[in-house]
Amino acid sequence: MTIDINDCDINNDYFHFTNKANVNSILNNGLIPSVGTASELVGDRPNVSVSRGGKGIIGIINSFILKFSGLKASEIPEEYKKYFQEIKDFQSEDIISKDDACKAMARKLKDEVYFRVEPSEEQLKQAKVGVLTEFDINLPMAIDSSKVDIITDSNNKVLSAYDVAMNIYERAKNIDVIRDRHGDFFHMFEMREQDAIKEHNPDGEER
Repeated sequence: MTIDINDCDINNDYFHFTNKANVNSILNNGLIPSVGTASELVGDRPNVSVSRGGKGIIGIINSFILKFSGLKASEIPEEYKKYFQEIKDFQSEDIISKDDACKAMARKLKDEVYFRVEPSEEQLKQAKVGVLTEFDINLPMAIDSSKVDIITDSNNKVLSAYDVAMNIYERAKNIDVIRDRHGDFFHMFEMREQDAIKEHNPDGEER
């Protein structure tokens, strides 16, 4: 049912993030293949999307930011508009900036949680590798509820997907080969740090 993030195999485990509203359904019924907003954007089949390891978590979040930062404001899917708080006109043809896409993704992740998923070898043989990252795995079948565990901290408190992603960020932030490939993911967290500095010191002067 639950698993401490420190007990996850960050190199080999499979992870699935979803809105907090879906938690009880998943714990009762498992993961059911569907065509979500992300799948619609790339014309994918109904599937259960999982990310392999920390690299998969980094890659899928980076790909979301990359995808949204190339859209026009008018192309933002309805369910995502609430996260783009800096955009006032959703009829605009202006291209979404990377900063706005990063801020929106951070807000979205705070509304979500991560599950550790245990697909069988047979299920993995039927998987389709995602078009945006080799660590994004699409499974065309349901995953039983006994094979999913929601990720918590050491006190058994459920972590938001943002907290899980930050944990991965802290582990990977000094690994240049990952940073060079998935720069938008790191930018999302480092924007937060820069904004905190500005709020503490708005004039840019040491105090």
